Amino acid sequence: MKRSILAILGVICLILPTVASAEDGSAGLAFLKLGVGARAIAMGDAYTAVDGDASSVYWNPAGIIDVESIDITLMHTEWFQDIRYEYVGGVRSYGDYAIGGGIVGLYMNDLERRDGPTPDPIGHFGVFDFAFTGSYARRLTDHLDVGGSLKYLHEKIDNETAKGVAVDLGGRYRIPGYENITAAVALLNLGPQMKFIEDKFDLPVMYKIGAALDVPVDALHGNLVIASDAVIPADGSTKVHFGMEYEYAEMIAFRFGYRTGWDNHNVSWGLGVKVRNFRIDYAMVPFYSELGDTHRVSLGIML
Repeated sequence: MKRSILAILGVICLILPTVASAEDGSAGLAFLKLGVGARAIAMGDAYTAVDGDASSVYWNPAGIIDVESIDITLMHTEWFQDIRYEYVGGVRSYGDYAIGGGIVGLYMNDLERRDGPTPDPIGHFGVFDFAFTGSYARRLTDHLDVGGSLKYLHEKIDNETAKGVAVDLGGRYRIPGYENITAAVALLNLGPQMKFIEDKFDLPVMYKIGAALDVPVDALHGNLVIASDAVIPADGSTKVHFGMEYEYAEMIAFRFGYRTGWDNHNVSWGLGVKVRNFRIDYAMVPFYSELGDTHRVSLGIML
């Protein structure tokens, strides 16, 4: 049975890096490379320095300080082969500091169980990966925010499990005299190796450097955000992400993103609508393979 589980793990390690666009990756828990929040995904994952919401628990823990009071974000993603990817997060701001938490999970059901090349399966099983994150951020000065997160990691394939912990660290700096320009850095998934059955594997550590420009466009009754991230995975080559958002009258937003360095996708786009205290965001990411496109929908609640 352990041989069968290891074989399935090998297949998943081939599938998930494709989903996560980690084609040159060798680390485990590749689902941690997937982004959360349709707004960020539509903007090409260039979100390290963008004014935060509850999805910043994932992108940069320092960003949660920008939440005005309470922010809740929920996201649902449908992938190929009935793979589902979910996120729910919440942040509470107290002015000079903020606390937050989030749960992200990826799961697949009804995988066929086989002990060998038999014509019919002998049963079915599922795969479930999730991470629970608790975050804290503080505003040190009018220009500098810092934050950190502690993660509990869990992977289950059939009846076998792996558990671990990781830490995220982040900072954001508004340039004096140019407060509409923000620079940011984030170090994600720092932690010890995990062990599945007898095999040890590294976590998908990522180093991110980002910048964002936030410009009011009074003549068009809107606001323009331009952002860029350099992503340096410990198990791969450097990628560069670009994103843009134009929000009209604080009601509807148009977004576009572009990524370099990925083999199977680069462009993304999406829309966002605000109705009272609710945000509804949609992102579309076409994949240049037979795997198909991905659609993500997020709901945000501001209290």
